[in-house]
Amino acid sequence: MKHDYDQVIADCKRHALECEGIRDLAAAVSIPPSTLYDIFAKRGITFESLVLDIAQEDSEGVQLLRRKAEHYERLSARLQRKLEDRLWLREEVAGQIAALKPVPVPDIDIHKPGREQIPILVYSDAHFGLHVPEGQLGVFGTYSTEMARKRTTHTFRAFTRLAHQQSFPVRHAKVYFLGDNVEHSYMRPVQARQTDSHVVQQTLNAADTIGRSLRFLCQHFETVTVEAVPGNHGRTRQKAGDNMPDETYDHLIYHLIRHMLSGQPNFTINIHEAWYFVDTVLGFKFLGLHGEDAVSWAGIPWYGIKRLVQDYTVMLTKKSVEDLRILEPEEELAVSTFLGHLNTPDYVCIGHFHDPFTWDMMGVEVIANGALSGVSVFGAKRLHRLNPPRQRMFFVHEEHGVGLRCPINLGRVK
Repeated sequence: MKHDYDQVIADCKRHALECEGIRDLAAAVSIPPSTLYDIFAKRGITFESLVLDIAQEDSEGVQLLRRKAEHYERLSARLQRKLEDRLWLREEVAGQIAALKPVPVPDIDIHKPGREQIPILVYSDAHFGLHVPEGQLGVFGTYSTEMARKRTTHTFRAFTRLAHQQSFPVRHAKVYFLGDNVEHSYMRPVQARQTDSHVVQQTLNAADTIGRSLRFLCQHFETVTVEAVPGNHGRTRQKAGDNMPDETYDHLIYHLIRHMLSGQPNFTINIHEAWYFVDTVLGFKFLGLHGEDAVSWAGIPWYGIKRLVQDYTVMLTKKSVEDLRILEPEEELAVSTFLGHLNTPDYVCIGHFHDPFTWDMMGVEVIANGALSGVSVFGAKRLHRLNPPRQRMFFVHEEHGVGLRCPINLGRVK
């Protein structure tokens, strides 16, 4: 559709002082933002220069501009208060969930044959608060907070049962939290109609359920260690990229869990301020992150995941080599010492895509987790995908790395 550029600019001048940016302005003049960007680029103007031109043409515009500046100052102050409120919220909400009574640390029988192995549970994409009522997806299924609770409980109990029924010794457990514990309620306008609770209540429900499930693990393993990073659904602002990695409801959940299990002697949770972690298990390096930064084309993420894995492998290897040169600038290190300092991942654990799969990529294996929900309007209608509700579990051997794998299927947990 062709537009009269002069008429568009005239319409923009009438509405510019009432808008907060080019996207608001595009909505006011009923033009797609991308089209308005193109028109402005061809005319060599910006939203800011347009507002200044109006102010110079009209003395009343100067007054409006001053009021607009005052509005932005108030907005900035309000955002700063919200940042401070999040710190208050972390402490205030902690009071809503009581610290749990510690459970005894178990005495594990290690007299089984074979070498000890470490079981790892990958837990992500629980989407507490997501509501898919009966009939909304036809025959494709439902989801609710109650189902999230049941499937979380079942996941941790199945992990414990599968770990201890093996023929080799198992004493220590690890859990990788990869984010999207909550669905959110205002990240997108439509979420208000697709959730059964506000995001704060979702946070409390998730923390309570996951915290109690971790307490159950502490009764059956000598140590339980958690590595925790955020997802994209837990962000505190509507627009992706506007918040820092640790400004998320996922982080609030992790801090609540730390509070709940603060008296448990065999429990450790490492809450990473970054969006990723590198964990070493029996000499093998695991890179963990949510995965939302892997770009998809036509809903297919393969090229994006390949690029993500390659880029992180290069970045982590280069950084660890640089650090090693600083620490040992003159010495010739043994190969084992050199490799021990490298953060080059052997495995990359991701969530986000709700599609459980593994992919060996030039010696780096991608382990993608599933989701507890399995169904959503977005997945079924927009992406034409229905993925089985599933979480990943595997064992790490000191010589062979990841060997035995036990997918935890949740389709029958309603």
